[in-house]
Amino acid sequence: MSATAQLLRPLRMAVLFDQRVSAGGGFQQSVNAALLVSQLPPDLVRPVFLTTLESNLAELKAHGIEATYLNISRFDRFLLRLRHLVKTNALYHWIKKFQRLNALDRQLSELNIDLVYFLSSSMLGHYLERTNYITTVWDLCHLDAPEFPEVRDDFQFEIRETLYSGLLRKSVAILVDSAPGQANAARRYGVDMERIHIMPFAPAPGVNAVRTDTAQIDIRGKYDLACPYVYYPAQFWAHKNHTYLLLGLRRLEELHGHAIGAIFSGGDMGNLAHIKQQAETLGLSERVRFAGYVPGNEIPVLYQQALALVMPTYFGPTNLPPLEAFLLGVPVLYPDLPGLRDQVGGAALLIDLKVPDSLAHQLARLLDSPGLRNQLIDAGKVQLDLHSDEARIETWKKILQEFRLRRICWAD
Repeated sequence: MSATAQLLRPLRMAVLFDQRVSAGGGFQQSVNAALLVSQLPPDLVRPVFLTTLESNLAELKAHGIEATYLNISRFDRFLLRLRHLVKTNALYHWIKKFQRLNALDRQLSELNIDLVYFLSSSMLGHYLERTNYITTVWDLCHLDAPEFPEVRDDFQFEIRETLYSGLLRKSVAILVDSAPGQANAARRYGVDMERIHIMPFAPAPGVNAVRTDTAQIDIRGKYDLACPYVYYPAQFWAHKNHTYLLLGLRRLEELHGHAIGAIFSGGDMGNLAHIKQQAETLGLSERVRFAGYVPGNEIPVLYQQALALVMPTYFGPTNLPPLEAFLLGVPVLYPDLPGLRDQVGGAALLIDLKVPDSLAHQLARLLDSPGLRNQLIDAGKVQLDLHSDEARIETWKKILQEFRLRRICWAD
């Protein structure tokens, strides 16, 4: 055994869920990431799964994650914010006489945590004074598309800027979903590229695990649809661009004579009534269904019985539904936008979000060319295989091995 190896020990890394199950795809991606960490070698890292939301415990357990509730009360959060505002050494040292460690660092210290991995970007990272952390950045779309109400309302733009500008530069490592995401984070916030690591998304665990016989549930019967449908799973935010899909369906009928429907699943983030009104105005109410949140075992069936996944979102650079569709053998129609088109490569039909006729044309191609469907399905499986868990694990090993070498330089 080398002299260095004698000093090394497994890191104790807190894997922290700080978002609700209702975050939808974001929560599912966090579950993916946590399950990946559990595959890392135990002689390198011993993960400790934590959540700041007690309501998450049962859902995490259902995914095989035994998490502990990290109780940060409202009063604790108030004190964390107050302490974070202190910018003078004299006042800070005076505060430390009464509270050596803040509530967050104290609880992590009691668990002997060396490093925190935030599965989503969290303000809690701002308050860590003693404990190092790794953070996740899914997107910086508040800068790419600041015109959407969910970015402008309630100071969301300013909140995100405060979050990222304070969080990224102090991170041991930053995990992003793609090369465009890596370049964006470095350019926007002046972070060294060497600290930004690409960790591609993977299909949601529920879709990955449930290989449902599509005969079990008759989707069109359940939702009283007399025609074939396309599927779009997304929360009802404005940037998800449900409007474009409706316009595309209308133009498909007008230009090509195909009358098909759509099923939308996902929660209302303030835009659902607007989309329902547009469906009525366009004469599509009879063949558009709003499923809300659907049971996990139904999601694969919604995909598999659909003509295609149609996801005309403005936000990226990557999203989970195309990966789920690739896994389940469903064609994908996806925006021809920087970053987003990189995610799907040649495995999807690209659509121009400025031109609803583009969607109509691509759907007509899919309907009129049976062989095209099989080509897309085969290409999707190839695209999905480009990013393996083995490659993701190697990225994790690189990050943690470097941190562990530095960690031996100071006492517990």
